[in-house]
Amino acid sequence: MTRRERTTLLFLWVFLGLLPLLIRPLWEPDEGRYAEIPREMLATGDWLTPRLNGVLYFEKPPLQYWLSALSMKAFGLNGAAARLPLALASGLMIWAAWRLAKRLGARNPLWAPFMAATGLLAFLVGQLLTLDALFSAFLVAGVAAFVEAVARRREGAPSRTWTLLTFLLLAGAMLTKGLAELILTGGILLFSLIFAWKDRALRGAVLRTALDPLGWLLYLLLAAPWFWAVNRANPGHAQFFFIHEHFTRFLTHEHARQGSNNWLLDKLYFVGVLALGLLPWLSASVMGLKRSWTFLKGRGPQGQDHLARWAVGITVLAFLWPLAFFSLSGSKLAPYILPVLVPLAALACTFEREGEERAALRRMGRELLVLGGIFLLAAFLFRKDLDGLGWVLALGAGVAGLGLWAQRPSGLSASRLQVALGGTLWLLVWAAQSAAGPGKSVADLVHKAPKDAQWISYGNYFQGLPFYARSRVVVVAGSGELAFGRDRLPDASRWFQEDPAALGPTADRLKAEHPGQPVLVMAKASNWRRMDAAEKAQWVELARNPAAVVAQRR
Repeated sequence: MTRRERTTLLFLWVFLGLLPLLIRPLWEPDEGRYAEIPREMLATGDWLTPRLNGVLYFEKPPLQYWLSALSMKAFGLNGAAARLPLALASGLMIWAAWRLAKRLGARNPLWAPFMAATGLLAFLVGQLLTLDALFSAFLVAGVAAFVEAVARRREGAPSRTWTLLTFLLLAGAMLTKGLAELILTGGILLFSLIFAWKDRALRGAVLRTALDPLGWLLYLLLAAPWFWAVNRANPGHAQFFFIHEHFTRFLTHEHARQGSNNWLLDKLYFVGVLALGLLPWLSASVMGLKRSWTFLKGRGPQGQDHLARWAVGITVLAFLWPLAFFSLSGSKLAPYILPVLVPLAALACTFEREGEERAALRRMGRELLVLGGIFLLAAFLFRKDLDGLGWVLALGAGVAGLGLWAQRPSGLSASRLQVALGGTLWLLVWAAQSAAGPGKSVADLVHKAPKDAQWISYGNYFQGLPFYARSRVVVVAGSGELAFGRDRLPDASRWFQEDPAALGPTADRLKAEHPGQPVLVMAKASNWRRMDAAEKAQWVELARNPAAVVAQRR
């Protein structure tokens, strides 16, 4: 890596991968959940068993929880500290895109990480505290390290460090989201043999790297102990985690996360997600895929060309296999498809031909015009109910303006384009917070309440409530995903009531137990509107936002 490459990648990471994480509160529901679990680890000192609002929470492995807990221990209990693992994720994805493009022979491999970091879906998911960004980053970085390890082994160069790095990164993916790592990397690596089969030395390099005993020992030493220890401490974890959270989720619609009730639309769900999420790099990605397929169909001489063909082939598989796997799954959310974005960026960068930069810029400009038009249309359609209308209008105008500039790129150098596009993404963060933030975060509601309050979450479990209140909350009519842990709680009725009519008696019980501490409810707005007038009269409303109401028991 040259000094220029290091400087560019560092600037890209700081400007788009780190600083935007620091400027807004946690959003409901995912960010509140994935901040509260590590907060409870710090509060209880139990780093083995994940808990959410005091109950067992076995849906995911603990690596990101540990990283967020360490970050909050160092920088305080706040949303920015909880989100810092996303900075690691963006750094890994930026590095993986550059590394893959470099190995594939791109003329300017620095464009690959820029494309990977500035696509609409990649940037948005990279700002939200979920597990998808870190899982995807470990996965694609592991594939990039594997490609480098195989290439060096085939070339007769030292490959041990790259091999161990591969298994280290894949163990990180396993400890972030579980068995999906084995299925995705297993399929990518196995099917890549198709492109290595005619070259005995290359085939051997792929197999020896994938089956490296020291690598597998490192993987097992890193990934296996937690699964063994947590199941030993909590019998039943393995059944819930491996069966319910993996096979049931993949094979059924129990989690109600299908892309559509129509079978065909459900299977095409991620095609639609990518059509929007790849903007402004959709046409570049499609062209890269098309040209890589043409390259793979060609027949070159023996030796180094086989290695190049295999490298392109495994990169194409790193797009196709996750797309096929998640499309077949019975559970779909847009962030699941994040692992395919880095391979697409690497292929698009690699197969861009010399002399077509201006045409590529115009294609990107047209996509920016479409994206800007979407933002402006949204501002027009929802202008009466939209908070932060000015920010959304500025965003739409800025994106469309950059698109027009790209159509007539007088004075639009590569560096100016990168700075301008990065600036519009910062504008996107501000616009999103202004438009959606007031209804997506409970931070302001909690901060307006008495510090020593006893809290009830009513009609919904507000994930950020215990994080900002720094205490466990009673849940009335809203257990949801906490049901597994609730059913294993000895004093479940103390903390959970499923009957909406239990709100009043629960509040009176809390008030009697601790007379000096006010009892507050955070109620889902729709539940508050439907509340019986006699019951509502027992509460004094303190604050509200579009999604929730906070009131104090008289």
